[in-house]
Amino acid sequence: MVRFLRYAVGSATASIVSAIVLAVLVHGHHVAPAVASVCAFIAGALVNFAIYRFWAWRHTITRAAAAIGKDFAKYAVIAVSTALVATGTTFLAGRYADHAGLGSGMRVLLLEGSYFAAFAVMFVVKFLVLDRYVFVQRHRAEVSRDQVENTTPA
Repeated sequence: MVRFLRYAVGSATASIVSAIVLAVLVHGHHVAPAVASVCAFIAGALVNFAIYRFWAWRHTITRAAAAIGKDFAKYAVIAVSTALVATGTTFLAGRYADHAGLGSGMRVLLLEGSYFAAFAVMFVVKFLVLDRYVFVQRHRAEVSRDQVENTTPA
């Protein structure tokens, strides 16, 4: 439960960083929205990875740089996949809204709802994949330690 709460804090922090980067680039530096969006996504992903790896899953910096790189590569696949799922869901909702002839207010609600619903589902899926696949060495070490503690006579 503690790991999941730390994961949630990491996600919220990354979202704030992404929002700030997006606003600064679009409004402060007049960068094109698509470029600003990619930059904001990358900034949030870097913050997210660091918080997840070093705080939520308690991996140490002392592990080899290659291990950190492998963890980041796995994380990047998951992060990009999550963005693609949200983009696809929103695209399909937009197509439905256009086909159904929804007004602009209802169209926006449908698009926002589909976007956030996709991220809500992926929030849980992403946690499970990170916990069981990306940061698995740490998870296995904790399970082993817990098993030893629970089987050691008092």
